[in-house]
Amino acid sequence: MEENRKNTLEEIFEYSMLYDFYGALLKEKNIKIFEDYVFNDMSLSEIAEEQGITRQGVRDVVVRCKEKLVEYENRIGLVKSFNEIKKRIADIQKETADMRGKLDNKQYSDAELYNYFDKIDNLSADIIEKL
Repeated sequence: MEENRKNTLEEIFEYSMLYDFYGALLKEKNIKIFEDYVFNDMSLSEIAEEQGITRQGVRDVVVRCKEKLVEYENRIGLVKSFNEIKKRIADIQKETADMRGKLDNKQYSDAELYNYFDKIDNLSADIIEKL
């Protein structure tokens, strides 16, 4: 097995997210190589043979693509914003589930109801601000 060949699931997930947001910004000729290595689990040698370049050439492309994706995220921050918005939405879902439980059991006061709406308003405002 090639050295450093296997990506961890965490790395694959990280680069998948970065690729989803910024992959179209990579050079067209590098996209196939990157996809084959990261997503199709092809070896550097397999890709080199298919592309008609050296194994080192494939490795260089993969490394440069990863660096570019990280650079785009550092500059633009779409993945970070996306993850923050996901968390806010999860918070809204939790608050809604909690209030539904109280409503079902008739265990709420007017103050709790207003507090619930304030929380939802604040979470929603945070999401809108991020967008």
